[in-house]
Amino acid sequence: MQFNTFLQLLIGGISIGVLYALPALGITLIWNAAGIFNFANGDYVMIAAYLTYALMVTGRLPFYITLPLVIIIMFFFGICMEWLVVENLRRKKKLHNTMVSFIALSITLRYAARFIWGTKPLTYKNPFGVSPVQVGSLFIMPHVFWIIGICLVLMLLLTFLYKKTRLGIAMRATTQNRTSAALMGVKTRKITNLVFGLSASIAGVAGALSGCLFYASMEMGLSFGTKAFAGLIVGGFGNPVGAVIGGLIVGVVETFGAALVSSSMKDIITYVLLLCFLLFRPKGLFKQEIVEKV
Repeated sequence: MQFNTFLQLLIGGISIGVLYALPALGITLIWNAAGIFNFANGDYVMIAAYLTYALMVTGRLPFYITLPLVIIIMFFFGICMEWLVVENLRRKKKLHNTMVSFIALSITLRYAARFIWGTKPLTYKNPFGVSPVQVGSLFIMPHVFWIIGICLVLMLLLTFLYKKTRLGIAMRATTQNRTSAALMGVKTRKITNLVFGLSASIAGVAGALSGCLFYASMEMGLSFGTKAFAGLIVGGFGNPVGAVIGGLIVGVVETFGAALVSSSMKDIITYVLLLCFLLFRPKGLFKQEIVEKV
């Protein structure tokens, strides 16, 4: 393989990997804050992709308006889903049923999308242009720069929120010990609700940007959910940094596998990678370390 080809595949793999990293990061935030695995997070990406199609094609809105709208809509959508599923189960003291409930939500969202938009895959015009940009001897599509740039800015903003703000401190306190945080005055109920909204808005970014690479379809929810889960296992379950790096690794491995083996084998290659980590390094590359102080 020539070095230029290697770089071309690497950059393309990173652009796909960051899209996998976003829902993986959203799942991690919910798991750390509430101890709940959101099996429907991949379908949030699907709903966001369909919303982007509806706003851009049906509503004829430009992408720079569509993207913030999708983020806002998905934020409130995530809050509503938390109230509908988690809070109702919490009131009934049946939180052990959340796994089944989110699987049911995933199926419901998939068939709701089928009812509204049909079974035919939908696509919208690439908002970043279709003429490749020459960088040295490489030819790179403009959306690759935009996807990597937007996702990088989003991750930096999330890092600032998590590390430097009072809200982030409350989120970290809820993550480490929900009971102790509540005793110290943190409104853990509102924090959990906010995290669900934040997770859905992150998935919204992935869904809006995915139209540049994929079609909006029912199957993409399952695909993104599976790749996000693989990224979590590879990076280290519960570790936000691991979720991002794991998603990047899955994207790069998938891209190189499709180029070197076959595009029809890329999903199988991802599952083989997932299986290898489950067998030989189940804690992932970055084990989540929790320090308790007395």
